[in-house]
Amino acid sequence: MKDFCDFLHELNLLTWCPAGYLDPGVLDLLRELGSVPELVSRTVNSWNARNLETRQLLCHETATHYKWFIYYHKALRYRVWLHQYKALDERRTGYATVPHNHRYSLASLILRGGFDHHYFERRGGELVELTDERRSYSGPDAYTVDWRRVHKLSAVRDHTVTLVVESPVVRHFSEAFYDQTGQPSLVYDFVELHTRLSEAVATSQVV
Repeated sequence: MKDFCDFLHELNLLTWCPAGYLDPGVLDLLRELGSVPELVSRTVNSWNARNLETRQLLCHETATHYKWFIYYHKALRYRVWLHQYKALDERRTGYATVPHNHRYSLASLILRGGFDHHYFERRGGELVELTDERRSYSGPDAYTVDWRRVHKLSAVRDHTVTLVVESPVVRHFSEAFYDQTGQPSLVYDFVELHTRLSEAVATSQVV
């Protein structure tokens, strides 16, 4: 692997269906990339002001981290992001640090810093941590999370950065659990929210 384009090229050769499936080769490629993290640095440093004006339209901020857009394959429908975690005094309670699941499966490589990773399951209307699956990760560890699994991060070190590969989406919502009742808050993506927007725009035209 000589540059980040090689990493993307190798991802293109993997299997990306059905939606939610994550080829085991993704983890192998992330581990290989973790041995040459300067390839990621070079890519980030290659972005100029003009490039960033366009790129920032695809990036967004969460309560716990900045999600930097790296790549989307239109045919295979997988995505690559950089997650830049905020310092403790800048973070708010939010998605990464409360139990949640995703619209997709993911594989993550820790480039800098680290955190503890927890899994949960629903039992009798309650959310229970699977303590035997708790792990501590630091660079250059890599791991995967299936879209159906509920997980969270804790003890996130300041300035942690991860590279995340997302499978094609399975559904257009995810779930976050802000208490131990096992009752989730649903978080919709913009594909799902488009119907609501259409209804709102139509309603605004009614006199």
